[in-house]
Amino acid sequence: MALEAEYYSEIGSIQEYSSTLEKLRTVVHDLQDYELRCWTAIRLADLYSLQGKHSKALEVLHDLSPSPELPPALLATRGILMRRRGHLSLAVQDLQAAVGDLRGKDARMLLRSQLHLSDALRRSGQEDESGRVLREALTLLMQDRQRGAYKPDLEELRELTQHALLDPDSAPYMEAVLDQLAILTNTQPIYEDTLMHLQVFTLGRAVVMKDGEEVQLTLQGSALTLAYLTLYPNRTRAEIQADLYPDKEPETGASYFRSVFRELRQKFGQHILIMEGPHKQPRYRMGRGVHVDLDAKELQEALRRGEVARALALYRGPFLPHMDESEWANALRDELSTGLGLELRGRLDRAVAAGDLKRGLLLCNQYLRVDPLEQEILELRVELARKVGAPHELARYMVELQRFLN
Repeated sequence: MALEAEYYSEIGSIQEYSSTLEKLRTVVHDLQDYELRCWTAIRLADLYSLQGKHSKALEVLHDLSPSPELPPALLATRGILMRRRGHLSLAVQDLQAAVGDLRGKDARMLLRSQLHLSDALRRSGQEDESGRVLREALTLLMQDRQRGAYKPDLEELRELTQHALLDPDSAPYMEAVLDQLAILTNTQPIYEDTLMHLQVFTLGRAVVMKDGEEVQLTLQGSALTLAYLTLYPNRTRAEIQADLYPDKEPETGASYFRSVFRELRQKFGQHILIMEGPHKQPRYRMGRGVHVDLDAKELQEALRRGEVARALALYRGPFLPHMDESEWANALRDELSTGLGLELRGRLDRAVAAGDLKRGLLLCNQYLRVDPLEQEILELRVELARKVGAPHELARYMVELQRFLN
């Protein structure tokens, strides 16, 4: 059953994974098999936590513990759960205690604990200690032949990843790890007490996830409409059409949005959208019990707060890059890329003025993720690389600049 659960986890079949773990829980509950009880407790608690069922996660962790005091691996798991809930001091306490006991015993759980501990320390304001723990973890990760097993953690801790990429002391380690794993993805925290949790990814792609599983949409306007109503609820269909597709003929636009609303209800259920107000001009909004994580909204909030590392963690490309016929999408795309570019440019100028040229070089690379055709930054990157970059970096940057000029 454990192997069956691992198989479902590998292929991303969350429902079957959850069901198999639940069956396994009933089997191992009364067994004295220490390893199997810990194995089941860690995975089931982790799954519940990611689904936002935090009380159930803690309950199963203690219920399946083979001893009154949590063993190190379960203590580390509890620390990860606390970090996800934002209880940072409790997370640091559990994870630091677990790290000391896991050394030389459980390499995989030790490494996971260090990654999550580094993030909890960073969010607690302990930047130096966070960096030290992270560099040790990344060194171990590069030595681990099963490094692919840590992909979910690095995806979850994407903000920590971006902080490391902007830190001259940690960037070489993180770049090496990301080169090996070839990942730079965004996951969002999952909230409890909702009937449905949607993750709408619009930066560099158009992907909608329902309770952790991707839902295939056939109409471009479906993901666009989900994003729009998340940002601007209580709009009539005429208002939605005027904002998103002002160039469509009224009858054509009305027909198209009927198809969009039909697809959304078919894919997510009738309660995905609520209509309120006059029968002839109802206003649409997301249904009660539907929680939407929209990466574009998160990016807007990160930029308002000046959280550049979080903004970079969210930014995987332009807003709905293939959506050219919507004026609203075009405007939001420009707003987000311009806002992130300005934030990066300000930090870049300050780093160069302060003589922190290595950080300036890292910021040049991040800026060019947003605007790869900015000649001034391409030239500045070459200038900085001549002073603080490695020879192979300088050569690559010069080739990219020359390619742009030609």
